[in-house]
Amino acid sequence: MKLTALLLTLACMSVSAKVLSQSVTFTGKNVSLEKVFSVVRSQTGYHVFCDDRLLSQAAPVTVSATNMPLQKFLDLLLKNQSLQYLVREQTIFVSPKAAPIPAEAASPGVPVQGHIYDEVGNPLSGTTIKIKGTNRSVISGNDGSFNITANVGDVLVFTFVGFQPQEIRVGNSTNLDIKLHTARVDIGEVTVASVSTGYQQITAERATGSYGVITAKELQNVPSTNILEKLEGKEPGVMIDVRRNTIQLRSVNTYTLNQTPPLIVIDGFPMLESGDNQKLTSLTNSTMANNAILSTINPADIAQITFLKDAVATSIWGARGANGVIVIDTKKGKRGMTTLNLSSTVSVAGSPKFSDLHWMNTAQYVDLEKELVNKGFITDATQTSYYNPLQAYNPSEVQEWLFKVQRGTATQAEADAAISKIATRDNSGQIKKYLLQNAVTQQYNLSLSGGDNSNTYYISANYNRDQPIYKSNSAENMFLTANLTNDLFNKRVRVTTGINYQYATSKVNGSAVDALSLSQTSLRPYDMLVDSSGQHIQHDILFRPEVAEGLVAKGYLPFSYNAVDELNYSNTISKTNQFRINTGINVKITDWLNADITGMYQRNMTNSNGIDELQSYLGRIFVNNATTISSTGKVVYNLPKGGIYRLHDASAYDYNLRAQLNASRQFNADNQFTALAGAEIKQAYNKGYGSTQYGYDPLSNTFGTVNPTTPYATMYGWTSTLGNPFDPVTEQRNRYLSYFGNAAYTYKSRYNLSGSMRFDDYTLLGLARSKRAKPFYSVGFKWNMKEEGFLQPIAWVNGLDLRITYGTGGSVPLAGSTLPVVTVNSTDYNTGLPTGTIQTPANEQLQWELTHTFNMGADLRVLHDRITASVDVYFKRNSGILANLPFNPTYGWSYVSFNTGTMKSHGVELGITGKIVDQRDWGITSTFNFSYSANMVTDSRYKPSSGSSLIQGSTPVKGRPIGGVYVYRSAGLDNQGQTQIYDHNNKIISSTTNLTSDFGEKDVKYAGTSVSPYFGGFFNTFRYKQFELGVQMTYYMGGVFLKPAINNYPTFAGYFSGTLGRQEDLAKRWEKPGDEATTNVPGLDYVNSNSITRYRYSDKLVRSSDNIRLQQISLTYNFPASLLSRKVIRGLSVSGNVRNLGMLWARNKEKLDPEYLNSTATYAALPPVTSYLFNVNISF
Repeated sequence: MKLTALLLTLACMSVSAKVLSQSVTFTGKNVSLEKVFSVVRSQTGYHVFCDDRLLSQAAPVTVSATNMPLQKFLDLLLKNQSLQYLVREQTIFVSPKAAPIPAEAASPGVPVQGHIYDEVGNPLSGTTIKIKGTNRSVISGNDGSFNITANVGDVLVFTFVGFQPQEIRVGNSTNLDIKLHTARVDIGEVTVASVSTGYQQITAERATGSYGVITAKELQNVPSTNILEKLEGKEPGVMIDVRRNTIQLRSVNTYTLNQTPPLIVIDGFPMLESGDNQKLTSLTNSTMANNAILSTINPADIAQITFLKDAVATSIWGARGANGVIVIDTKKGKRGMTTLNLSSTVSVAGSPKFSDLHWMNTAQYVDLEKELVNKGFITDATQTSYYNPLQAYNPSEVQEWLFKVQRGTATQAEADAAISKIATRDNSGQIKKYLLQNAVTQQYNLSLSGGDNSNTYYISANYNRDQPIYKSNSAENMFLTANLTNDLFNKRVRVTTGINYQYATSKVNGSAVDALSLSQTSLRPYDMLVDSSGQHIQHDILFRPEVAEGLVAKGYLPFSYNAVDELNYSNTISKTNQFRINTGINVKITDWLNADITGMYQRNMTNSNGIDELQSYLGRIFVNNATTISSTGKVVYNLPKGGIYRLHDASAYDYNLRAQLNASRQFNADNQFTALAGAEIKQAYNKGYGSTQYGYDPLSNTFGTVNPTTPYATMYGWTSTLGNPFDPVTEQRNRYLSYFGNAAYTYKSRYNLSGSMRFDDYTLLGLARSKRAKPFYSVGFKWNMKEEGFLQPIAWVNGLDLRITYGTGGSVPLAGSTLPVVTVNSTDYNTGLPTGTIQTPANEQLQWELTHTFNMGADLRVLHDRITASVDVYFKRNSGILANLPFNPTYGWSYVSFNTGTMKSHGVELGITGKIVDQRDWGITSTFNFSYSANMVTDSRYKPSSGSSLIQGSTPVKGRPIGGVYVYRSAGLDNQGQTQIYDHNNKIISSTTNLTSDFGEKDVKYAGTSVSPYFGGFFNTFRYKQFELGVQMTYYMGGVFLKPAINNYPTFAGYFSGTLGRQEDLAKRWEKPGDEATTNVPGLDYVNSNSITRYRYSDKLVRSSDNIRLQQISLTYNFPASLLSRKVIRGLSVSGNVRNLGMLWARNKEKLDPEYLNSTATYAALPPVTSYLFNVNISF
């Protein structure tokens, strides 16, 4: 109720960012209608819909008007043209006039008359009424009336641009009232949609920068519940990694991959700076596949997404725009009748395939265990002279049978029979049944919009629920959005208000992930979860069964573990409340000058509770660890008996205040000038803290009392302390002050010159203002060549633009601080005073990481816009990149970060769209995107300490890209089955030789880059009447990866605990002399860590990441108006979608998926399986 009251209150005082003038000033001689309507759009904000061929074939006009009302100007403009117009909801529809029926051509028949209206009831003048199958037609009058003579049985076709055609058969009733409904099909717009910078809207013909625009319609055509999936592959130069939840615009600007995210702006203001708030989706567990995903913005609320790529596009954002900017404009209300939209989406997917893990089968795993025991890598702890029952792990079933033979308590035949039976087990079926589930995502949207001549509103609600493949995991969120506008004082003042509230909650349980990973609690392939009767099988981990049973008999809690039980007792619950409000007032000072005062406040509060109840394995082990038996045999709990409760609270808020003047003036037909100037302040604050409580009772929500500094006795005979139960309190406050300006000049609609300047000051950087406050600038030029005399006669060329820009930008350093970063530690035992550690020294020399960008581009439209293409080439130079340099260690640090690095990058972006077939009933549209992006370190001061430091390292190397892959030069295995490598002189180095600093960069091999430099997408839409079939593909080329190899492989004889790695390579290991001729996998004999590491990172495992993926196939049916209730339902569509169809082609011979490498040997890293989605959209 409080939120409802707030919305109603704000509705009385609200909305928008700009005053859209309803008068036109224009003077021109023999000017094309296309050019005039472009001016109309830029001056009034009204969209113009029309068939481009009508305008290109229309006669040039000569017109002169100063502050002429729009309707009067349109009457004057089309006075001598065979065209008519209709203004409806800030949209101008232009259509051809229908020729009247000559009197002599009229055949005798029945006179049919009536009126034509739109959904609101407004008369539609100029509607064409045609007798189907003939050339006879009339047009409706100003009041929507019509009169035509037809025969009974004839079909009358009513058409008007922007509305759905309607057919009526002539019957006994000859007095008709016809209501036309707004068309749902795409209608060609005179001009390309405008681009939004977050500060202003720029018409495409005047935009000198490199922009990419994705509309709500394009988003809707990808029926997915994940916004990143909707964007993937759609825009050249934008690389989206759905798995890792990252977006990269063009090339990186620092020495660290995935650390240069673009700035995300919603309705003119950046998203919160903290946590996942600068991302479009939030993963509820980790950056792996198959976890629950929540969107941080409702995709159904998005009207348009604009990607700002080059310096001119991003320069208005100054220091924060160097990595690119994503501007999201949410939907606003439209004047006219109220529209109610409902949509529902359900997506279902099964669990990933176990075969994609590329694991050994049970028999192969058992063979590995047998070899490890027989060769002494795994030994029987009970047979050692230092045997301690409380320090001996519980071996696996196979290991225990082998130990029984060694002890003489079982014969070899008995062991062989038992082990053979064990080798036939496969727990994958039970894992799927008891730990996994089908992934189900549900999304529901409701929106209400409308308005009158002075007010508009858009109100929406959204609910999402995501159930991932792991049981006892889920996530859900809700959005409430309201965008309101109110025009005051004869439309000279406009107030805008936007409100957004989001509530999100998630539940994370790691039981299934742990069972399929490598840890003490993970499952071997023969470890079953339930027995034949369905009872949970308890597994002992810490101690042998007889030891654990003896302790339980004394009063200890059970030591056993079962992954299914843990689904109920170990969970982390997170809740997030996020609120954002932005409001502004625009005042029209003159016809060409207006002022904006806008502000935004957003707040995020997150609460996370991790609970390991007493019944959980961790809870029981924690209590048991602090349990002892008194001399009288009584159980003594030295810590409170109960669960473990971990609390973490975080809060953040941002506020922005901005004042801005906007000028737009056309002096005559040839000169147009626009400019803006303003200032803004911003503060971003976040704070977080956490604590751990013990002895938690979920029934009473109480905790035990414990002194964390008091030693307690453990079951092992020694004492311990809990230590500080409170996490350090983190607090950060950043403040910004900016002055900005932007100006553009257009001459004769063909030459466009733009420039911008921004001055940024930021508190995190160096104390010296000269280093902290920096100006950033850009200049751009665009040539609309179609306006030139030599191109105007070429009718098949509709547009040709050339662009060139240059500018600077900056990035805030991600490391370092102007003040020392101190961590407060525990109290000193002797002094009783708190201790601290300086984590990062103060560095007053910190400054912006600078980026200089040069961009050239061209845009082409031909064959009445049947084919459109855009190409951009860019070059970037980065300086002042933060990097670690050697420092005097006597000061306490061996390395300190300075702004010293340099780098260069370049790239090419190409987008082509073609309407291959464009008929009334059917059509084919294809879009192809191509991107190339490469970077190279240009600073030579970074010398790797050794060649080995480049393996798995991130040391920048001059002449190489960031993300380079370096490997050892494999020399195969020696006759003992151990890895050998070459140095740069092709001298063999054995695994028993440790590498020194003499083994340098020249001795390792550069294999390529881990980031594919070539990538893009291919989209096809096939339309037949009311059906639309969409096919989406993506591709990545030019990168490399290392094939996942063996891990968790014992490299010394003796104690070993936990499960073994199960990569299929282990089954190909060296076992006897001579095997080195057929395998590169090291054997167990003589194995050491050098042998394993040099195999895992050898050139034998380098694979190409080239692949082409079939991302989705979708089918949509739009119900025709004739099947709908015209008085109630305005539109209805249903769609089905099949997604994650896998790779169509991959260059690597094993057909491994480069986008979802299972390098961690865990189920969480597997690629998602095919999902099936169903969607319904309905409008009232």
